[in-house]
Amino acid sequence: MKLIRSNKRAWLLKLRYFTLPNWFRKTPVADVYLALNDPYSFMLIQVLPEIEQRFNIKFKLFLVYESVPGVTIDPKLMRTWAIKDANFIADQYQLKKIAQQPSQESLFTGQQIWQLRPKTLANAWQLFQQTWFNEFDEHYRASTPVINYQIKNLMRLVKRGHYLPASIFMAGQWFVGIDRLEHLEKRLADFGLAKEGSSPFYQKNNLIFAEQTIKATAVENNESTMLEVYISLRSPYSYIGLLQAEKLSQHYHIPLKIKPLLPMVMRGLTITENKQRYVVFDASREANKLKIPFTGIADPLGQGIINAFQVFSFAEKEDKGLAFIKSAFSAIYVDGLSLSQNSVIESLCAQHGLNYEEALDYNNEHDWQQWSDSNQSSLDSMGLWGAPCFRFQDTICWGQDRLAQIEQAIIAS
Repeated sequence: MKLIRSNKRAWLLKLRYFTLPNWFRKTPVADVYLALNDPYSFMLIQVLPEIEQRFNIKFKLFLVYESVPGVTIDPKLMRTWAIKDANFIADQYQLKKIAQQPSQESLFTGQQIWQLRPKTLANAWQLFQQTWFNEFDEHYRASTPVINYQIKNLMRLVKRGHYLPASIFMAGQWFVGIDRLEHLEKRLADFGLAKEGSSPFYQKNNLIFAEQTIKATAVENNESTMLEVYISLRSPYSYIGLLQAEKLSQHYHIPLKIKPLLPMVMRGLTITENKQRYVVFDASREANKLKIPFTGIADPLGQGIINAFQVFSFAEKEDKGLAFIKSAFSAIYVDGLSLSQNSVIESLCAQHGLNYEEALDYNNEHDWQQWSDSNQSSLDSMGLWGAPCFRFQDTICWGQDRLAQIEQAIIAS
């Protein structure tokens, strides 16, 4: 992470991607990886022309499969959720919406035609619409050259360090979907590529903390009024999301309920190296935007998670669950302390006036494995699979950058 943030690396990237092209009067180019059956690619391709109008930048398009094999935990659930989530983005930015995945024959046809047409933004957007809404007059079958073409582009994506479509690679950094165009806008502006009159636009996922017109009153601590936060101590997005959810809770006077989950790896799932590396980088970028301390990660996997979970129930009983979890997150992502060491856990307990031995005794009667399994079952019943997730009344969202949905639901209530 130090290398990623170093001034020397930033200077070299600027020289390679911006200074040298300017010397030769060339417009800087960003690579865009799209998948025809990916809802987020459908949304992203709609806004790229607008970015080219506001910045001195050109996009080079590459067609890939939906994602790198093995990185999607539950492909069926993910496809269903992705359409719903992509349509939320469409509502935010007044984009064309989608209803269901394209048919296989439309997908094969679209992939074939991609090979035949010039790879322009206009052609790509037309092809995405034809594929998703089955607007072809005739259809093609799947062919080996087209499959190989996508595999080649997918390997190019992996080699450069990523794993998802709807992603932009620019000056050594990745920007995934419309959600991260805010960071791309800033980066392009920092390098002097913004045209006159251009101002940041892609910021609709930021919380607004609206003024309350009704005097705040005490709210009962029940499921119909509380903000539920499903977190994993190994997820840096959970760390950021919890702190933001706490701000919403305080501002709108909504009770907060923390529901810790076991990390995916402790549930027998695997995470690719590219995904791990990108998540840490992207989380640090998001934390920096929100002015949240983030200096790295002391991985709590295994005994560190168990140690924290053994204390959490007792801390919650003492009305210190939030304070304890926040301290655990700070130890992991700010102080670089290993939760696998009993001395660290004991120190966290001491900070909040919790008796460590009493906490262990309480865990014997309220086993962490039972309540963590129960939390996971609740998440499963909502059609979700990982952390962080948030629920307020009937509104459910996945990811710390979807808390704007929760805020809208709170304001509407």
